[in-house]
Amino acid sequence: MTFREIKIEDYNKLIPFWKENYFVGEMDSLDRFKLFLDKNPKLSFLAEDNGNITGTALGSFDGRRGYLQKVVVDKKFRRQGLGQQLVKKVIEKLKTLGATYIPVSVEEDLVGFYEQCGFKKTSQIPMNINI
Repeated sequence: MTFREIKIEDYNKLIPFWKENYFVGEMDSLDRFKLFLDKNPKLSFLAEDNGNITGTALGSFDGRRGYLQKVVVDKKFRRQGLGQQLVKKVIEKLKTLGATYIPVSVEEDLVGFYEQCGFKKTSQIPMNINI
């Protein structure tokens, strides 16, 4: 298993990987993904096994907070610590930029995973607006 930063050239392999193991939405277009990587250089990672993507974790930073997105592990490789390793890589990079806080909103069945990564439940209620 090898880990490396995600590059725009990975896009055509990432989309089928995400479709098979998570989901792909309108924010995953090539233009949006390129913009994301350009605005957040060296913050997103993937894991590979024999050239096949086995996991991803996208990181972003707004100047104050860090964020995690698309933490996805191939169904065949889950529960082996791969997701935790990817999350750790993003967190380490975010720390070097000065991030001290990383909020996440997760589905109930993923709470245990994020707790194992060091996240704690808070009393805040996650909200959003689609614009």
